[in-house]
Amino acid sequence: MTHPQSDSPLSPSSVVGSSDSEASPASADSPSSPAVVGPLGPVGRVTAASYSGASASAVAFPDPARRPYPDPRPAGSAVSASSALHAVLEDSEEGTLMETLGMEVVTRDANRTEVRMPVDGARQVVGILHGGATAAIIETAASVAARAAAPDGAVPVGAELTVSHLRSVSRGWVKATAVPLHRGRRTVVYQVTVTDDDERTIAVGTLRSLFT
Repeated sequence: MTHPQSDSPLSPSSVVGSSDSEASPASADSPSSPAVVGPLGPVGRVTAASYSGASASAVAFPDPARRPYPDPRPAGSAVSASSALHAVLEDSEEGTLMETLGMEVVTRDANRTEVRMPVDGARQVVGILHGGATAAIIETAASVAARAAAPDGAVPVGAELTVSHLRSVSRGWVKATAVPLHRGRRTVVYQVTVTDDDERTIAVGTLRSLFT
């Protein structure tokens, strides 16, 4: 028994992924759609509508022509979610661990500083937030507050960091809130509380900084 055959040979446009195929409104050629980074690097672009339903491993980045991604760029994680959200960092903070881990300064004040960070891209091998990343956001929040408290011309340098891990977290965001325990002419001590999206405390710590 024979089956109907096409009168024309297979054209390049019928091959999946062919460059001759007609682009849809949300195609990779759309300049307004952000790029998606997968485990092996950039894999395409998505629209704002489709990104809202994307998996947690997909990360949207702005056009590299407008904001170059740090080099070397990490492959396939959400470590630079702040770049996608255009979070405001001071010039001195760009290209640092703050940007690498996707930290965002929510409140910048000597009496209260808040910094948030995505868990995605900062996990350890068992899938929970890495303790080193928790320590990093604690020191970062306290350091941002210490810079706001520093006398004119002085630069705070961390001298002693303590961290107590209380609860694990595997998704969402964490927020570090730093408040002063001591503010002197040469030293400051900040206490930092780290919470998850449900406002549960996952870690606490302190940072003593010296003004140099």
